This record gives sequence, C-alpha cells and structure tokens, in this order.
Amino acid sequence: MVMKELYTRKNLEYSDYMDTNREILKNHEEWNESYYFNFHDKNNDLTAFMRIGNKVNKNEKSMFFFLMSPKQIAGIKLETPCNDKPLNSASLDYEELEKGKWKLRFNGSIFDPLAEVPKEFKVKMDVTWEALNPIMDYVDCVDEKQTKMSSNIASEHYEQFGKAIGIIEINGELFEIDALGERDLSRGVREWGSPKMWMWINSEFSHDEAFNITKLSVDEGDVDAGYFYTGSVNEPLVKSDIDVEFNNGIPSTFRMVLFDKKGTEYAVDGEVIRFGMIPVDGGMILIETLSKCDWDDKEGYGIAEFLFPKP
Repeated sequence: MVMKELYTRKNLEYSDYMDTNREILKNHEEWNESYYFNFHDKNNDLTAFMRIGNKVNKNEKSMFFFLMSPKQIAGIKLETPCNDKPLNSASLDYEELEKGKWKLRFNGSIFDPLAEVPKEFKVKMDVTWEALNPIMDYVDCVDEKQTKMSSNIASEHYEQFGKAIGIIEINGELFEIDALGERDLSRGVREWGSPKMWMWINSEFSHDEAFNITKLSVDEGDVDAGYFYTGSVNEPLVKSDIDVEFNNGIPSTFRMVLFDKKGTEYAVDGEVIRFGMIPVDGGMILIETLSKCDWDDKEGYGIAEFLFPKP
C-alpha cells in the first residue's frame, strides 16, 4: 500500500500528510536545504561542480566549488554560519533569474588538494544556467517503503538538466563556456554517515537527451530513482543494475541497465575521465568524477558521484 492510499483511507489528503511530515523533519538538527549545479564544456574539456547547503538548525552553511580539466583539478570547501542569504557562500553566489534560469558566479581562489606545496588558482565565473527539461521529483519514482528508507538523506529531491553559457577565467586565461549539466535541489535531513553508499550519475547527450540515476544503499535495502529524458517527458526510473570496476579504490568504469516505470530498459556504459575527492562528515568520502557515458551509439558527459566509507 502506497502512502497516498494509506492516508486517503484515513480521510486525509496526501499533500496534508507530506506538509506535516516536512514540518516534523524541519525541526531535526541535520535538516538541510542543498543547491547543487554542475556542467561540462566539451570544447574546452572543462568541468565545474558546486554546492551550497544550509543546515539552519545547526547554524551551519557549507559550500564547495571545483573545476576539473586536463591542466588542473582544484577546488575549495568551507563552512560558515548561516545568514539571510542562503544562495550565497563566500566566493560562490547563485541568483534565480526566473523559473528554470539561474546566474552562477564565483570570484575567489581554489587550490589543488593533492599538491605537496599548495597551488592556487584565481577564478572568476559568470555563467547563466538554463533548464532544458521539466523538474523531476523523486517522489514519482519511489513508494512508501523507499520514502522511509531515504528519510535520513533527503525527503525532498528534485533534478533537472540544462545548458550553461558564460565565461570562466582561470589565472587570467579566459574560457567561453557552452556546456551541458545538471542541477539538484534537496531538502530534508542530511546525515552523511546514514547510507552505506550512494551513486548519483547523470549524463547529457544533447539538448534533448539526458538521464539522472541515484542508487542509495541503506541497511534496509536499496532505493533507486531518477529520470531518462528523450525530448518530450521525463520517464521516471525505478530500478538500476550498476556494476562498478575500481582502480586503486577509485571507480574507473561502470555498466548500467536502467529501468523506467513503463518497463523500458536503457543500457549505459560509463568511463571515469578524471575525479576530485571531497571529505564529508560521518566517516565517508565523496568522489566526484567527470565521466563519459555511451548509450544507443551516443556519447554524453556528466558527473558520476560516489559516496563510500573512508578506507
């Protein structure tokens, strides 16, 4: 029995239940509102990914901003107290221009985390990110049991892919950006140590074709959710079989079969091109990779994100 049926029997609207549940979760110390963007410019072979997260009940705002290219993998991660600007954190600033259209700005320094001597890159970014598909709500992919299983990760989760146009300047070198990428909005309890692992993988093949899949593993089992967009509608993904190969503890290739609600299967092969590692709470390590995906004789690029326990 799904949640909507359960609460209709009790003469309560499903939306009323969800509103009540959100209010309960919002009092949790780890309640979080997270804004994430990424994009990859194929011509410049330049990838950006960034996040601002607000844990207002802990008075903690966190951010990271990373760039990856053949010349550098560098970024910054920091935490500050919350304020009245949830879309701004230090050098990173978001502005929602209109529905589905955002301005992304960064003006500051990032660093190579693996360099023996800290290496600084001064970066200026001014990019407009614009949606290319309708917002995907993960509620369309999961049932009551799966909703409860994922309640300590994010009770609300929305995905959308789009294009990014603008400029990035790195140590005085200017790049004109014409890219595709993904944005993610999540609200709810965010306890990094709660899952056993997760995989969050997206790839954009064109302005008309893209996918996003999340596989979340907790003690009770797996939760799969996402979408496959082929130019008309988001087809909700409800199951994923993912086989990952590792090289020195880092994902190197992955093969996936994704299943939507209609029973359609999508076979996707992925190859990690480069990666950045981001320490997070709860004894976990977050690995963000630029990955190339092959589907139906088409080549796409996007972020494949892996959360695993620290070795």
